[in-house]
Amino acid sequence: MEELAKLLKIVSNCTNAAKVGPKDKKQGSKEELFISNIEKGLYKTDEQAAADLYDAGPNDFRYKMLKHRVKTKLFNSLNYVDPDKAGLNNVQQKELECNNLLYQANILRWQYELGLVAHLANKALSVAREYDFTDLEVSALELLNLSYSERGMAKQLALAQKELKATLNQFIQEREAVALLQHVGVQLKKSTKTRKEFLPFLPEIINQLEQLWLSSGTFSAFNAYYRTYIWYHELEGNFKKIIDITVDSMKNVEDNKVNAHRFDLMYNNYILVYAHLRAKDFQNGLAYAEKNLPLYNPSSLNWFAYMENYFLLAVHARQYELGNVLLQQVFDSHAFGTIPTTAKERWMLYQAYFRLIHPKASPIRSEAKNPYLLSLPEYSKDKLGFNVAILTLQFIYLLEKGDAEALLYRIESLKKYISTHLKDVFSLRSKLFLKLLVLAVTEDFDVEQCRQKGNALYKKLMETPAPGDAYAEIEIVPYEHLWDLILRILQKKETQMEAKSR
Repeated sequence: MEELAKLLKIVSNCTNAAKVGPKDKKQGSKEELFISNIEKGLYKTDEQAAADLYDAGPNDFRYKMLKHRVKTKLFNSLNYVDPDKAGLNNVQQKELECNNLLYQANILRWQYELGLVAHLANKALSVAREYDFTDLEVSALELLNLSYSERGMAKQLALAQKELKATLNQFIQEREAVALLQHVGVQLKKSTKTRKEFLPFLPEIINQLEQLWLSSGTFSAFNAYYRTYIWYHELEGNFKKIIDITVDSMKNVEDNKVNAHRFDLMYNNYILVYAHLRAKDFQNGLAYAEKNLPLYNPSSLNWFAYMENYFLLAVHARQYELGNVLLQQVFDSHAFGTIPTTAKERWMLYQAYFRLIHPKASPIRSEAKNPYLLSLPEYSKDKLGFNVAILTLQFIYLLEKGDAEALLYRIESLKKYISTHLKDVFSLRSKLFLKLLVLAVTEDFDVEQCRQKGNALYKKLMETPAPGDAYAEIEIVPYEHLWDLILRILQKKETQMEAKSR
């Protein structure tokens, strides 16, 4: 039933086919009712549908035949996909066009209209070569070889056979590269432990992929190398290497070494800006972020994702006026309500932090009801990647408020979080920073004692690089900046107390 519901939705949204309907009026009412009730969500299971339509079980012959007929018609309707309704991009539309040409050529082949076969195969070959669809290029050349052979065209056949041989060699290497990419993808989707064990094998795989790309020259082989290279260096936390490949890739596109139609420029620019953020190359990152922002539709999810990195770059570079402008643009966007809940929550968290570090920030139209997230639990699996950020935000709010009792209570929670969740080496920065928070309370909020006794932890924090993306907690504001903020809060409160005591 789930499969039928999915098919109905796709046919409805992506094709120009007439509503799936019966040819036989006698069968019609059942098919129409069956389809209508699936669309309305009234049939969740085969048992429900069979009972309603035939007062029988799902194995009833009449129900099984009805389901078979409807499913067949739905699959046939996919032949009438409308590229625009389906939301296909230019590359996907060209791939569909090429496949359709080959499909038509094969029908003509069966009718032995070999001149027409060659005409359509040449059209398909032209599209395949322009867009670097190596598999479709092979199919088009095979049809041309057949047509020339059957029609006795020796010179054309010799040339087509030579082209087919070269393309098949490229295709074999491309498939090897794609198979390696798929193998890597599966391994990296497993547990953190499995990923760590697999990482030492990746450099050799990357070397293989690079050679396969250089040898074949196809886009899919390049893409396998490009993606795997980025995955590996992201996991290793080597973001300068990612900057290098993203910049080099754009040059390869300009030099026609990588197919410009197929290369995902928006993804490349997103990764480029993100890598600058993680490599702490803020000024160059901000320059790229500003330059490439016009490529993104302000109503798209990609724009909001790109703006996250742009905003964080501004914050980490302490360019708070720019951060203020970017934050305003996001919250003022008419599309903000359409982004996923998790993305909205991240922006609310960014907003709360920004108010701490930049009190002059412009008021946001949709202020968070719980700006410091005080009602959130001390540890939540659905907030992975942000637990330290939330704990820190709550701590600083209570510190500003001067609620010593609440902070004393939180000390045990922080100690428990450190011992339970920050055991691995990739959590070292978070661990060091939370220890500084604990120190602030145990030293009774004495700013000089905190500065002196926290100096060793602070130096170690500065010397500890951020881990790879797969393991890292998000530092919305660098921990070093937050410790400076905490010391300023303590100094301010101490100065106020001294003034009162005079």
